[in-house]
Amino acid sequence: MRGHIFALSLLLLGVVDYAGDDYVTAEVTTDEEIMTMVIPIEFFPCDIGEGDFFHFEHVDGITEIRCGEPEV
Repeated sequence: MRGHIFALSLLLLGVVDYAGDDYVTAEVTTDEEIMTMVIPIEFFPCDIGEGDFFHFEHVDGITEIRCGEPEV
């Protein structure tokens, strides 16, 4: 199961549609679909605003949100 979560986390790329005081609404894209997510703004390690990109990265057994597009 962990391997499945790891593989999934590498494929998630998001773009912020709305940034409020407490949360953001974002479109998150995988290889197969686009979904809308509501994420607490405190989960982001940077200042985030409408149109900004972020991605999920799996590090030391923990999935983290990273700002910007992933390095290729």
